[in-house]
Amino acid sequence: MNRALLLESVWLRVRRYKMRSLVIAAGICVSVLATVLLQSVAVSVRGAFDAFISRMYPADGVVLMAGGGFMGGRAGRTNLKLTDVETVAAEAGIAEWDPMVMVGGRDVRRGGNSVSIPITGFSEKAESVRRRSVQEGEFFTADDVSRRAHVALVGSTTAAELFPGESAVGGQLFIDSVPFEIRGVLESAGVDPHGNDQDQAIVIPYTTLLDGIAKIDFVSAATFIIGDSARADAVRDEIVRVMRERHGIGPGQEDDFVVITPVMVKAMADKSFRIVALFVPAIAAVAFLISAGVIFMVMQLSVRARTAELGLRKAVGARPRDLEVQIVLEVLVIAAVASLAGLLLASLGSTLVTPMLAAKFGVKHVTQSIGASVVSAVAALVTGVAGGLVPARRAARLDPVQSLR
Repeated sequence: MNRALLLESVWLRVRRYKMRSLVIAAGICVSVLATVLLQSVAVSVRGAFDAFISRMYPADGVVLMAGGGFMGGRAGRTNLKLTDVETVAAEAGIAEWDPMVMVGGRDVRRGGNSVSIPITGFSEKAESVRRRSVQEGEFFTADDVSRRAHVALVGSTTAAELFPGESAVGGQLFIDSVPFEIRGVLESAGVDPHGNDQDQAIVIPYTTLLDGIAKIDFVSAATFIIGDSARADAVRDEIVRVMRERHGIGPGQEDDFVVITPVMVKAMADKSFRIVALFVPAIAAVAFLISAGVIFMVMQLSVRARTAELGLRKAVGARPRDLEVQIVLEVLVIAAVASLAGLLLASLGSTLVTPMLAAKFGVKHVTQSIGASVVSAVAALVTGVAGGLVPARRAARLDPVQSLR
């Protein structure tokens, strides 16, 4: 058959049977859209988690948390003393470390504005240990920590809420009615993967928080910078040994603390996202399988409705192979156009879901996955062939005499 004539015939029939073409195209388009969008979102969310983990658990750091069980979730959250942290640092040969004290939401007031904001206590080393400095003003000093100064650093969200339209640096706010001078505004960290605004925060010297606000004698955690990430496991073992010895924990008894390395956190994240990595392809496979079934049924009905036309073509000399190729090409043309539409809709969908993902998971932008786009486009064509091949062979086997009766 003349190729130009074949393509013209295919295109005319695609346009002629509009409802059939739309039904086939809808299934392919939705399958491509779902595959690409889900994969793009999954990759973007994973990227946000990895960035958060890198920020919270630096590659050259080890974190000691109060409380036993998973991530310090069990009893013992009041058992970690500052002397424990100091002893661990001394015996493990760690020069740079920073304690952390968390007390949750506290009443914060400035003028007529009053809000509940989480208060966290750090030392002056937090700027280097936690890799978060100030974008305005200055960090508090070692002298501020030693003399339990009433100075504070605020997140950008907190600054905007309490000091709308003006600089927060040099201003004053009250935490539980205790006055604090604002030294600086922290660098923006955005929303974490749990949907918490990390810029809705106030940081004060941990000594001030322990003695002046919370009136407690324990810390929540401490981050140790070990310099060489290859030493992380060895340092972790040393910290566990020192802590069990100091807390009098015998063989077989559960720890009342947790020591976390970046490798451990990454392994937990990998385990969680492994489920997502299986879930997205499974959804895509089901979608394309359903599309193939829809194509099969629609093309079967189409061949039945066009029996006389196909029989006439065979009667005037069309070969079975010509009819088979024509039917498959009709489906492939629809699948190609539908997959392109699905890719365009996925791009639009990525733009539309970005604000929601930014608010929920801290995703700054959703990048359309090139790999998923290519795979879904190929899958669309394969689906078209799979769904249209059997009806095409049925059309090729038609008896022209029986078809024209």
